[in-house]
Amino acid sequence: MTNDPSRAVLHAVRAASLSAADAVAWFAPGTSPERQVIGYALSARSATWVRVGSAGAVETGTADGDVLAEAYEMLLFDGERELRWLRTPDGRGPAIAVGETLADLPDGEPVTAEPPPRRGDTHSRLLAGAARAHDVPGWTTLGSERYAAAQLPVTATDGGALVIDTVEYLVHDEHGNVDVADTRTVGLRAITTAEVRITTAAIAPSSERTAA
Repeated sequence: MTNDPSRAVLHAVRAASLSAADAVAWFAPGTSPERQVIGYALSARSATWVRVGSAGAVETGTADGDVLAEAYEMLLFDGERELRWLRTPDGRGPAIAVGETLADLPDGEPVTAEPPPRRGDTHSRLLAGAARAHDVPGWTTLGSERYAAAQLPVTATDGGALVIDTVEYLVHDEHGNVDVADTRTVGLRAITTAEVRITTAAIAPSSERTAA
């Protein structure tokens, strides 16, 4: 990855047909020792956050079933790279790994866009709910009155909040317009309530009137 983030671009490689477990095994070994692979798997029953342990085992905050066997879609990330997997009717599916350093991606078919999308802004999205202690170290329960409780692989203080950080990647069209071509998830982190800032924009009344 370049030392100048504004010059970084997004690379991608593809593995044509993998099970969810095979996709994890394909992606996880390239993670730096100081980082961890986390993310979520979607099934017909639920969206489940997961963490890949040092031995490659997939961990969840609950003990309900085999989350990979039931998954139809999965997204994992380690801060530097991201894995995207989508199940097809035969139980396998394409896996795409993306990141800013091609050498750090697993072996696969190069599918980087031409020209490669360049790095843009980083955004943080606040997750709904308040953090509560979890029985398993390294996990937090996020609950609210509106949504079912979720177990996430992050440590947070009671009453705190969680955010997901993402990076946009941009392309220029033939008219010089800048478009967001892709977005990569780079982090899940805890923040305090004091760090939460909600900004509302006042909308000035329009001078236009509709004729009756």
